[in-house]
Amino acid sequence: MGRQRSQIEVVERQITVVRHDMEVLLADLGMLILDLPQPVVADGSVDLYHRLAQEKAKLDDCNARIENLKQIEQSLHDAHARIAQVKESVKAHRQQLRVVYARIGVIVWEEATSHVLSTIIKQTVPRVHEMQQKVVSLKQSHDSTSRKVKQSSLILRLPLKMQEAIIARRLASFTRGHEEFFVQIGQDVAKASCIKHLHSAAAVSLDADYLTLTRELGVWEEELAVLHQQISSNKGKLEEAAGPSSLERKLSELQNAKSVQAELVRSLAIQYGTLVCSLEHPWKSISVHAELLRCYDQIRRHERIGVQLNRQIDELKIEQEIGELVYLIEQDEERVAHLRQLIDQYSGQIEEIQRSIMQNREHIANLKRSLLLSLDREDG
Repeated sequence: MGRQRSQIEVVERQITVVRHDMEVLLADLGMLILDLPQPVVADGSVDLYHRLAQEKAKLDDCNARIENLKQIEQSLHDAHARIAQVKESVKAHRQQLRVVYARIGVIVWEEATSHVLSTIIKQTVPRVHEMQQKVVSLKQSHDSTSRKVKQSSLILRLPLKMQEAIIARRLASFTRGHEEFFVQIGQDVAKASCIKHLHSAAAVSLDADYLTLTRELGVWEEELAVLHQQISSNKGKLEEAAGPSSLERKLSELQNAKSVQAELVRSLAIQYGTLVCSLEHPWKSISVHAELLRCYDQIRRHERIGVQLNRQIDELKIEQEIGELVYLIEQDEERVAHLRQLIDQYSGQIEEIQRSIMQNREHIANLKRSLLLSLDREDG
């Protein structure tokens, strides 16, 4: 019996697998028929077919809405990522431009100092002349104060040293600020298209670098503007598609609705597939493709396997029942044998008791006879 029970459990698990596969195949068959130009519509299947088609259309709409939201979300993500990349490129190009401006500014300063700076550039950046005058004036003041310190008495030397230190700090401040000053005058010269008026041999390459960098920078900045416009547009689309809900909440709502709708479509497809399979010749008047026929053949094969497994279950259950009955018979036979053994024992005891009874009765009879004889002797 244990063997049959174990075998039955194995076969029942196989039947569960076959039933699950059958449901999958029937659902696939229903959906494949739904896609046919000419559907299978038999008695009792018209309403089911139309309902399946309607619910499938709702599922497709739900999938399309989810996909649309995901695409918008991905577009936003891609745009933000691209903006970060473009900003890095813009930053790098601006830094390179700053270096070019600084080099131009240094050349302008050197040419102005050497009194070879072109008139056009002098007019473009008059600050160069003003700055040089300030630097020259500070240097002259510093030199003059230094001479006075050396020539003055001890009493006047201390205030003169303080004055010298103040002028030195101002001069150092001008020197430290020259980098930004060079960048500014270099930028002014470049934007005024005056790089070519420099006498330096580096003017040609600096002009080429400036034009290349500004052109590329313009491309990056234009792309940034397009990306920001794209983000704004996608946000509008997202608000329109998601409504007042957040993107995450709307996607969650749609995913839940999709799961419910998909289960309904699956159930209707199984019903429709089952109904079609109940027809004697479902493909008699329509043209079907190989995939559908393979699915249909698999269903028939699983049906045969299911019948065989159910028959095997029935046979095993009969064998199990026979085994149980044999076991009961064996138990009853053991009980009968035991009872017979008890009967034999009790029969021997009964015979012994009966012999004892007979012996006691004979003894009673003998005692009665003795009593009668004794009474007769007394009377005589």
